[in-house]
Amino acid sequence: MYQSTDKNDLAALFDKYIESDNYKDKTEAAKILGLLDEQALDERMQKIVILNSDPNIAVLLNLLSSIKVILLKYPKKAGKLLIHVYINTEFSNHLVKEFSRQIIDSINPKVIDNLVVHYNSKLYSKNNFEVARALLVLGFVSMHTPRYLKNSLPELSMISLYSRSELLRILSQAILDEFENIPKSIIKDLKFLIESPDANEDNLNAENDLLKKLVILNLKNEINEDELLFILKYVDDADYRIALLSAITLKKHQKLLKNLIRSKNELDVHSLISGKLYESDEITAINALLAFSYLTIDMNLEMDTKRCIKLIENQVKEYLTHENYLISFYGFEMLNSFVLLNNDELNLSIEKILENNDLGKLFRKNNLNYYSGTRLLVNLGRYDLLSPEKNMYFDEDLMIEYSELSKNRAIEQFKNLEKEFKNEDWLYRFEIGKKIGNLLYAFPSEIDYKQDLIQTILADRVYLVRSIGAWILQIILERGFKIPEKLIIESIAGFDDPNMEIRQDCAIFYNKLIKKYPEILKNSEISSKLQGSLTTKYFTDHFTVIRTICEDTLKLIPESKELIGYESKNLEEKFKTLEKALDHPELNKSVVIRLKVKLKSYIRSEDSENIVKILEFIEKRTLTEEYFDLFHELFKLKKDFEIAGELLKRFKNKFSEVPKSREAIIYGNLNEMIISRRINAVNEIFEYILEGYKVSERITRKIKEFVIYPQATPKITELSLKILEKIDTEESKKIFEEKQELENYILENNFESEVVDIKNQTWQEIYFSLKYLLTHDYKTLNYVDLEFLDFMKFSVLNSERNSLIITIILLDIFKANLKSGDTNLMYELGKYKKSVLNNIFKIIFNEKYPLLAYKGLECLKVIITKKTSWFEESVLNAENFEEYLPLISKLLDENEPQIQVEALETLASMVKLKVKCTEHPEISKKVLELISDDKKWIIFKKALEVIYSCNFEDNLEMLEKVSKQIIEYLKTSNDDSKLFLIKFFKIKGIDKIPDYLFDELKTFETSSNPYVSSEIAELIKKRKMNMNY
Repeated sequence: MYQSTDKNDLAALFDKYIESDNYKDKTEAAKILGLLDEQALDERMQKIVILNSDPNIAVLLNLLSSIKVILLKYPKKAGKLLIHVYINTEFSNHLVKEFSRQIIDSINPKVIDNLVVHYNSKLYSKNNFEVARALLVLGFVSMHTPRYLKNSLPELSMISLYSRSELLRILSQAILDEFENIPKSIIKDLKFLIESPDANEDNLNAENDLLKKLVILNLKNEINEDELLFILKYVDDADYRIALLSAITLKKHQKLLKNLIRSKNELDVHSLISGKLYESDEITAINALLAFSYLTIDMNLEMDTKRCIKLIENQVKEYLTHENYLISFYGFEMLNSFVLLNNDELNLSIEKILENNDLGKLFRKNNLNYYSGTRLLVNLGRYDLLSPEKNMYFDEDLMIEYSELSKNRAIEQFKNLEKEFKNEDWLYRFEIGKKIGNLLYAFPSEIDYKQDLIQTILADRVYLVRSIGAWILQIILERGFKIPEKLIIESIAGFDDPNMEIRQDCAIFYNKLIKKYPEILKNSEISSKLQGSLTTKYFTDHFTVIRTICEDTLKLIPESKELIGYESKNLEEKFKTLEKALDHPELNKSVVIRLKVKLKSYIRSEDSENIVKILEFIEKRTLTEEYFDLFHELFKLKKDFEIAGELLKRFKNKFSEVPKSREAIIYGNLNEMIISRRINAVNEIFEYILEGYKVSERITRKIKEFVIYPQATPKITELSLKILEKIDTEESKKIFEEKQELENYILENNFESEVVDIKNQTWQEIYFSLKYLLTHDYKTLNYVDLEFLDFMKFSVLNSERNSLIITIILLDIFKANLKSGDTNLMYELGKYKKSVLNNIFKIIFNEKYPLLAYKGLECLKVIITKKTSWFEESVLNAENFEEYLPLISKLLDENEPQIQVEALETLASMVKLKVKCTEHPEISKKVLELISDDKKWIIFKKALEVIYSCNFEDNLEMLEKVSKQIIEYLKTSNDDSKLFLIKFFKIKGIDKIPDYLFDELKTFETSSNPYVSSEIAELIKKRKMNMNY
């Protein structure tokens, strides 16, 4: 009907029909929507809300048909349009629901991925309205396609645990538990925030209905007295939604409420809500939250001990022990509120309830219960009740399953889990980590855990996985495992974790460690590092529970007594305490971080007087590496405070590059999935670059990747481009120039293709087609078919006219396809061994493009792991295989057993084919370093096999060096290793080593192991015979 209508007339018709109250006209508007050109569509995007809110089925079905057409024509519009389709998958007529679900199911999964990534990035906004909109979108997506929210789980979990907004916590928890305990209607009631993207704290007006007014008031950071009085009218409303919004908003603004009550004597809030605490309505999660909010408000007004005990022993106890985890959680929260009153009688009553209940069962209901329950026990000082089996990761069903395992089967299963933990899927690592912890708990005396595994879990980029590492630390302490001092020292880094959950559980681990093994404080390194970290968190942590644990633990360290009670001192006394602390080098970091926290606070409040006091305090100090943590604050202040600029100059004179300790923190934040931390890290790097600092290759490598791949937020790309523009290297310049060329190309070609045709497209077209697939954290690279020969066609090493960006992306695709077992690529690897190896070798050893070289090495490692013996066969079949010795040397540096084994096996074969070890001392040295009990047995054996094959006897100087190293290993190795080490002297000729080394070797003749002493006796006899001859 409208196909031949002029586009301007179409737009006019749409504008006419959309304003009509007649459903037939609205239906016509819905039909026309799909025919509008892009500009007209953009101008009318907000009008879609009118159509989507229409109750008429014909209007909705035609709207959905038009949206489907628009999504095909303009994929970029998905971010704004898809949410309207998702809303209809749940809250609409059956026909409309089904049609909406069909549309979503027909869409390319990557489009939905990108929608989720976009809104996930909004969860860290300081604007509550923006966070609420993001949660609502994710909530609607979760109802029909929950699988897309896998990578949102860490953020949702964080918000549910410690967002300052109760409403945002409710929304995130509702999504996490799939609306099982919180009704779905909550997001239907709040969807106006999505439909009105400009809704904010300034939009409060008489036209808003009551619910909308209360939502806006709740999301505001500050409210005035009139607004508070308005809210008070509805705190006991019969509509639970109204009452709940009113109560949680009052709870949020208790200070203002107290002031209001003081100024208005006739205002009796206590009478208004106190009766609500005793109402015997059916207990639901919403009612429990409402009761908790009433209780918190009432406790801050007036509540006598007798009434408190009555509540604790009746309503609160009933909530606490309820089978519903959310109701039980609010029971814990209520008890925490009572403990804050510091009333011994109340505390005794609470402890009695806790001791008479199965705390493990209550704690394990959910992570909310675990962390709230842990906070309660810490506040009561009952560390004795904290144990690993109360953690939410402890699994009673797994305990039953593991109880049926034999010792050997358990050890075998642990080794398998260790291998499986290397998976790239964080959720898989999370599940495997839980199994590792439970298996360690079940077999405390049988399993020989690896320290590296614990450290790997604790260093994971996803905080939920790291939290398992903190739990495992408690398991190995409580279950009697031997804890190496190195693990104790390295795990202290957990105090600096950006997430409260890890800091809390690590702090508990060290509190209990000192109580169980007070003698560890005799180790000066442990004592100084632990005291430093405890003091830092005691001085600066945002969470009271962590400061409490650290204070309680510092009390166990005699040297820390003068630090206790810091918070109760005035500013001058605090400065004196900090000055005293600086007399102890291990406390330098604690002082600096405290200064950093206060400086940030004074910058926010524009308190110039106190800013100057802190800057003057810093000015008097010798600027050690710890003070570099203040760089960001000083950079912000340098324009307005001359002293800050002078301090930055002192930094520059002392440090030519960013200190390693600071760089490690930045690099960790660059790898974080949490976008806000990543932005802060990139911004900090930019500040360093502006001040003329050099940053390491691993940092610049991440920045280049941020430019190459589209990010969850454009801010990361913009900052990263600014950094590359300032870095004077060929690779940085080329990536910067290509990115700008690509962005211009995309602007000039205003469409998006989902078809990737490597064989026939230009490099710009390939990037254009890949763009929708390539969000940095959620790459779907194996969607693309790629042959190695196609990759070489675009390699920048073959022609400077080719794109470095596309070369890197295609290499990543090649690697991803290899990982997924692409049969065509596997065939190519076999058919073109020589060519593939040679080209990857050139990529790895090119000096112009370090990121490309790094990617090439990563790609080769995947080939080695996916195609056994390919590397050895390819090297040995080369015309001059010795040219690959530098590559073998590089592979020996990789801390990955399978890679090192392949390199050693290849090297052993080359040695047998007459490569002389004595001519390559740097490789021989690396091989010798792999002969250690710290290495896996297979590496130990393979390294020795190489040494056995080497012709060291032809070079006495080299033989002496190797023999000396072997004897050093003998002194500390286990008996099995000793036998393999001794074999070297049997092969190489015992008569050729110097006398002083032979004398050292003879000392092993008295070994308690009869096999070792027998082997040495035979060597002594052999040397005597040869010497006599």
